[in-house]
Amino acid sequence: MLKVGSTMPVFKSRHLVILMVALAGVTMSILARIAWHDPAINFLPADRRAEWIVFPGVVDARAHWFASLDATFRREFVLKNQPPIARLSIRGMRRVEVKINGVPVRLQPDRNWKEIATIDVAGQLHTGANVIEARVFNHNGPPALWLTLTTDELSLHSDPLWDASFAGSSWRRAVSASTAKTPGSGNSIAGGTRTLDAMKKSWPLWIVLIGIASAATLLCCVTFNRYPTVGLGKTLLLIFAGLWLLLFWNNTRLLPFHVGFDSKEHLKYINYIQEHRALPLPTEGWEMYQPPLYYLIAAASLAVDKLSTNDPISVFVLRLLGAFFGIAQFVFVFLSLRLLLCARAALVGLLLAAFLPMHLYLAHYVTNEILAATLATVSLYLCLRLLRSDKPSASQFAWLGLAIGAAMLTKATGILLLPIVIVAIAGKLAYTRAPIAISLRNLGLLLTICFAVCGWHYTRMWLRFGTPLLGNWDVISGFTWWQDPGYHSAPDYVRFGRALVNPVFSGFAGFADGVYSTLWGDGLCGGASSLSVAWNQQPMAAGYLWALLPTTLILVGIGIAIVQFIRKPSSELFLLLGFCTILILGLIFMTLKIPSYAQAKAFYGLSALMPLCFFGALSWETLTHARVWLRFILGALVLVWAMNSLATHWIVPSALEHLYAVKALGAQGNIDRAAAEAAKAVEADPSNAAARGFHALSLSELGRDEEAIKEAERAIELNPSDSAAHLQLAISLKRSNTKRAIVEARRAIELGPENSSAYQILTNCFLELRRYNEVSDLGREWLAVSPYDVAAHSALSVAMAENGDLTEAAWHLGYVMMLRPEAEQAHARLRQILLSLAREPNGLLRLREIAVNAPDSPRMLDELAWLLATYPDSKSRDGTEAVQLAERACALTDRRIPALLDTLAAAYAEAGDFSRAISTIEEALNRAHTSGDSDAVKLSERILASLHGNVLYREEPE
Repeated sequence: MLKVGSTMPVFKSRHLVILMVALAGVTMSILARIAWHDPAINFLPADRRAEWIVFPGVVDARAHWFASLDATFRREFVLKNQPPIARLSIRGMRRVEVKINGVPVRLQPDRNWKEIATIDVAGQLHTGANVIEARVFNHNGPPALWLTLTTDELSLHSDPLWDASFAGSSWRRAVSASTAKTPGSGNSIAGGTRTLDAMKKSWPLWIVLIGIASAATLLCCVTFNRYPTVGLGKTLLLIFAGLWLLLFWNNTRLLPFHVGFDSKEHLKYINYIQEHRALPLPTEGWEMYQPPLYYLIAAASLAVDKLSTNDPISVFVLRLLGAFFGIAQFVFVFLSLRLLLCARAALVGLLLAAFLPMHLYLAHYVTNEILAATLATVSLYLCLRLLRSDKPSASQFAWLGLAIGAAMLTKATGILLLPIVIVAIAGKLAYTRAPIAISLRNLGLLLTICFAVCGWHYTRMWLRFGTPLLGNWDVISGFTWWQDPGYHSAPDYVRFGRALVNPVFSGFAGFADGVYSTLWGDGLCGGASSLSVAWNQQPMAAGYLWALLPTTLILVGIGIAIVQFIRKPSSELFLLLGFCTILILGLIFMTLKIPSYAQAKAFYGLSALMPLCFFGALSWETLTHARVWLRFILGALVLVWAMNSLATHWIVPSALEHLYAVKALGAQGNIDRAAAEAAKAVEADPSNAAARGFHALSLSELGRDEEAIKEAERAIELNPSDSAAHLQLAISLKRSNTKRAIVEARRAIELGPENSSAYQILTNCFLELRRYNEVSDLGREWLAVSPYDVAAHSALSVAMAENGDLTEAAWHLGYVMMLRPEAEQAHARLRQILLSLAREPNGLLRLREIAVNAPDSPRMLDELAWLLATYPDSKSRDGTEAVQLAERACALTDRRIPALLDTLAAAYAEAGDFSRAISTIEEALNRAHTSGDSDAVKLSERILASLHGNVLYREEPE
């Protein structure tokens, strides 16, 4: 049973329960208030009067850069009589424009988007058919709408009966924003191995594992009765460490390249240190906001052998580091458990730590997570030793401060450990009535050493960026991105189940599914945006069902620990329960702050491995106490789970292993090696359609089209209903037989409606044949699948221009420039279109047509405003319209760009507001000087000179 060495100040049980419930209530209330009211948090607050609705977008695992795309929601309704009162209540994430029967509804600007705006719109309604349209803009997620319209005879609200169009896509029925997203056929993350299917295929393996586990468990029971437990613990530690080293040797041999979550970016960090012999700033790379300890160790390890991250042997070195950190992690977990539990229970906890899937797969990747977790476990071990000491020495405080400081210097989540440790130690010292002076001295020593180790890093961040904590999700880092779903709602935090059915990428279903799928398996495929894992898929998928056993043990153990803490409060239990609680709350908060499916990763809490193993071991010991038969059964089942986990991560030569290498090497641009791996995949399993398909792709990349066509045709023979196989044949045919490529691309879309690449190939074929009407229709369907795809908007702009629809062509060019600001060709084409329209007799009308539904593209808005403000022909000028467009462009860019301020100044002048024009051009000139933009300085000076002479600025278009 639990060995309690130190108790905290005495509370009566009922008082402690009340205190814990109150703290939980306050914490959840704070999180709820943040979620419901903070406009920076993309959380959709519920209201029973209406549903939040969104465009039925396709699940996309890739990240998107900030771009204020818009969705239009439309609903028709009929009124028998003119209503005396019609109350419209509306809010949209993040900005909304409303029209009723084509007439704009005036809403209060610059308000919190979560607040409901209410206005009477009776004057805009009429008897008969009416149409309401809401256009919602959002730069860091999908636009979402909440709306009610109430009259004496009608109650209309946002629901899935509304029609929606996203960024000029075809119209679809809207969907409820609270509905869990599911990838459909043709999606790159659809079709993962289902747990029940895997279980049916894995039962022969499980029979063998059950036999081995039963024999091993029986042997352990006999050994416990005959030999000292200390020796058995050391023996098992050596065995498990040996298995880890053997596993890593095998996998490095079969996986001789860097893999893992953002592995390229982690390698860039290491490479930066090697090349510059200095530490980078967060603005210099995607992962360079991370504290530097892991990267310093990695760079030093490579430097010992005079290696760089590009050398093949660097894979072995960095993977060996991961193995070393992982072994150290489960060793210290075991040492910590021995301080708290009997040897038998501690060995169960060791089994959980050594073979936890999250621990195994993460140790193979280039990441700082394993080192951060190991140092946190070391810190917990040292803290437990200190708490169990009758008279802790100053050296114990010093070592603990060093360990916590190192953890904080590895990853910022180490900060969460510090307050829990301080409170736990303070409680111990208060209960033992240690001298206050000595206690303060020792705590001061701990904090001093901790901050001496890591404080310089956080001070450096604070002085440079104004905050000690900075991530690549913060705008100040220069990385402005978001990822699906882009928002959360309350059901996301209470749903669970998909991880038990189709676990890979089940984080799209909700928070719990995301945590479970990454805790008990590589549920995010190592950070890939497709179904691509090196591990053995059948035992991994089936392992999610086996994981119900250790999950239950851990949850029951948490309950037991809470009950024991209430009955007899102790610093040790407070430390373990408190650290887990603060990590869970931190993870929930970060999923609110960054509403990405990939944010609900269990390994962000890998630092809590020791507490999790403690809870599992405590549960096992409590449930099996004096029950030998139950001890044998549970022990054997846990051992089966552990062996299944090991079998999952033991890579074996197979077609799937070669296919993983094909995808990884292809993503790294290593086409020759990818082609070789594809050939090996076909050789390993000639009947594998995916292997032949990827072989066809690699052959096509190398220009060997005839061979590629034959391989793709063979893939289709093996699996005629595979959308990817038909796409691969279309790609292989495109250069030699466009008409047949069209047929295959159409078939790929029929079989996989979410296959974005098939839309692209088909669109490109139509463009080559100048079939622009078909491009127009297909392009809108493509946008319904991939609204953030620059190629789709670009193709539509070409088709619309060729068909004479210059207005819609201009809109799509605006989307192109928004999604890819450096697209100068699109900018030139837009300017050409606008100038051609301005020269027409009704030029002003044509420019207004573009302006009225223009996307939130700052450069497009600027071009329109510049023409309307400075065009020589007064028939194509409109100062008021120019001001509106220029103000919108400047607001979208936070008035940072001098050229946009130049346009706004010219627009103010055209509208007759010379005082604001002069103040704006002076602001532009100051910004141009600050940024060193000589061209902007010259333009600002020309406009300022013109305004000082009371002359409106004019510019002859080039």
